[in-house]
Amino acid sequence: MHYFFAGTLLLVYLVFCWCCWRNYQHRQQKIVASHPTALNSTANEILIAYASQSGSAATLASQTALQLQDAGKESIRVALNQLTPALLAQAKTLLVIASTYGEGEAPDNGNRFIARTLGKLQQNSLQHLQVAILGLGDSSYQHFCGFAHQLQHELQYRGAHFLTDLIEVDKLEDSALRHWQYYLGQISGQSHYPDWSKPAYGQWKIVQRECINSGSPGAPAFHLKLIPLTDFIAADAWHAGDIAEIGPGNSAQTIQHFLQQLNRQTIVPEDLLYSDLAFAQERLAELKQLDDETLLRSLPDLPHREYSIASVPAENSLDLLVRQVNIAPGHYGLGSGWLSVHAQLQQPIRLRIRPNTHFHSPITNCPLILIGNGTGIAGLRAHLANPLRAGTRNWLLFGERTAAADSFFNSDLVHWQKTGVLVRLDQVFSRDAQPGAARYVQDLLQPNAREICQWVNEGAAIFVCGSLQGMAQAVDDTLRTILGTQQLESLADQRRYCRDVY
Repeated sequence: MHYFFAGTLLLVYLVFCWCCWRNYQHRQQKIVASHPTALNSTANEILIAYASQSGSAATLASQTALQLQDAGKESIRVALNQLTPALLAQAKTLLVIASTYGEGEAPDNGNRFIARTLGKLQQNSLQHLQVAILGLGDSSYQHFCGFAHQLQHELQYRGAHFLTDLIEVDKLEDSALRHWQYYLGQISGQSHYPDWSKPAYGQWKIVQRECINSGSPGAPAFHLKLIPLTDFIAADAWHAGDIAEIGPGNSAQTIQHFLQQLNRQTIVPEDLLYSDLAFAQERLAELKQLDDETLLRSLPDLPHREYSIASVPAENSLDLLVRQVNIAPGHYGLGSGWLSVHAQLQQPIRLRIRPNTHFHSPITNCPLILIGNGTGIAGLRAHLANPLRAGTRNWLLFGERTAAADSFFNSDLVHWQKTGVLVRLDQVFSRDAQPGAARYVQDLLQPNAREICQWVNEGAAIFVCGSLQGMAQAVDDTLRTILGTQQLESLADQRRYCRDVY
């Protein structure tokens, strides 16, 4: 009799499991059917997957989809468990927003994705896929963003290319979410988008500004020095690797043009300095019906812009290297135009320092291999200037256009070579290169493969800063060839392979 009841229970359990499996298959088919474009992917379609326990990741997925939609990009938003091999095979870009709860555990709507979906895919089967991951977590737990890191490893194993390092968000910290927005702008090609949260800016001023690549075939690059309005910089105000969030302002011409369109003489132009007037242009008829106070309150601030900090507090200024974006004659990029043209010396500048802990100098005084191009040298220079790394070996590999005009921070590099801070410097300039010679910084890596392996075996960390498109992926691919994917991922886990790319 006992065997009969046991067999009956087993049969009921198997039937239950079969029904669950059939229900899952039916739901998966409905998802694919409701998104037919997923099986006929175009360049504009972006797959957004979320793993959410409390709803935060799902909400951010919706905000992500809206920002992409505003940029004219189509997207498909699904829970992570609802992704199928078919969807992944057809997608070109995958954005994952993944929460971690408890000690590294996956949310219920994402806990079967690795085993059930990725488990069906072979190594290097996702080489067509570009991925970015936003990890939500709580740093008070041992395995901070643990599930997001698991996803990163599994997707890397299957050959997916990462647009940026995993962005970790501690307790929904605003600045990390703004950083995610920045990359959405890069992916969508839209640089003008409203911030989800307003940075708490401090007041700084530009005390020095110089174009340092006069005669370059590239766009002008400006070296700026800023200090707080208080003229005091604390020793721990920021760390090498941190980011400056700038609150841009409008040019006087932009403000005057807007007031003329509004036909309103009672508004003080200074009250519109930081307002998003592009947003206002789309609602001009509506704004004309408002009184001055209501109108000003209804205008959002201009979105922030991010720049790698090129100095350390011990140098008594916050230094930036800003490439001027020229959209049309006399019309510049929002951030670069403000910093290089419109803002005046000594004028208050809205600035907030965003900690970028993933790109901080290693805790141990290990050797550094620094790789970058263009204005990316800013983020690398800060590590060379870091007094806490005195006595360590550094190797810089850098690429730009011409040696005559684009040798950024050359006097600093020469000084650091003489003092032993920089034990090796390899530079390549694309417009100066001879036929068959290295043209870009990534081309310097393979000829120096043996030395790179030797430095890594001696404990060196690799830091990469510069262009997201072109350079960053080419450097990553070459390092995987030199070191092997497993070793490079192990270095990343140890915070010995870090990137600040944009």
